[in-house]
Amino acid sequence: MSVTDKIRQTAEHYDDERWWRTIALPFLYEKAVLKPYYRYFEGDEGTAVMNEEWDTLVVLDACRFDTFRRALPGSGLSGTLKRKRSLGSNTPEFLRANFDGRTFRDTVYVTANPQVEVHTDDAFHAVVNVWESDWDETHNTVRPREMVRRTLEAAERYPDKRIIAHFIQPHYPFIGEFGQEHIGEQAGIELSRRMASGETAESDHWNVWDLLKQGHLREDVVRKAYRENLDLVLPHVRELGNELDGKTVVTADHGNLFGERLGPAGVRVYGHPEGIHAPDLVTVPWFELKWSNRRTVESGGSSERRPETAGDVSTRLKELGYL
Repeated sequence: MSVTDKIRQTAEHYDDERWWRTIALPFLYEKAVLKPYYRYFEGDEGTAVMNEEWDTLVVLDACRFDTFRRALPGSGLSGTLKRKRSLGSNTPEFLRANFDGRTFRDTVYVTANPQVEVHTDDAFHAVVNVWESDWDETHNTVRPREMVRRTLEAAERYPDKRIIAHFIQPHYPFIGEFGQEHIGEQAGIELSRRMASGETAESDHWNVWDLLKQGHLREDVVRKAYRENLDLVLPHVRELGNELDGKTVVTADHGNLFGERLGPAGVRVYGHPEGIHAPDLVTVPWFELKWSNRRTVESGGSSERRPETAGDVSTRLKELGYL
């Protein structure tokens, strides 16, 4: 949650002792103690994703390495799994560290996450904002099916570009049957969408990490719902990999915490606070799908900012059932 949102919450809950104990003080501890602590002991080095070899980079938001490794055998994905260290412990930090002040005219960014709009400035040949075109009003997110469809459209429209496909899942909201039944009302990514749209940046409900901190949810329930979200997205990743030519790599922008005790005081931390480069937050999967031929990539001379989606869709998309 952003500093702005915490300020708004402070105005609403200034006389709530429970809120100060479970939300405000842990937030201050993260900023004042844990961030400098891990920067000193762990540093801020990591993998610059644009320097790596790939033609399509699939980014799973907030995907822990260990959870991905356990889910892999039943996913149908075939390839080689490695560990990488991310340059950020949340999405804005990942975006700034990898793309700030640079241009990538050979790359098209297809994103379900509105933070790309907020934290990148004309860095790519084109940005396809799927959160604008295919928003799920019921759950305040973008479903993986729509990301596959828009990514395949982008690959068809830009056959000579690298493609980054940034999915939301396994990040909350947890949209699977178990998650919906056992968690119920929860924040989606509406705060980020409103921020990118210039609206008041606020959530409709508490997010799952704040619900955990306040004792409204059990940790085992959230872990199961998180894993369910990952299991929901991986078949779509497999379909995408099967349809695209070139070398496809699956990774994450950052990991996630489920109450691990961090820092000198061993305080439990949830979610993915910015700047805390603890191992479970910055260790991410780097899964290279099997490939035969690389895509021929060219750098365009100018960018297309937020282009319209191509009107015609290939026959193979219809065959896949995306239209």
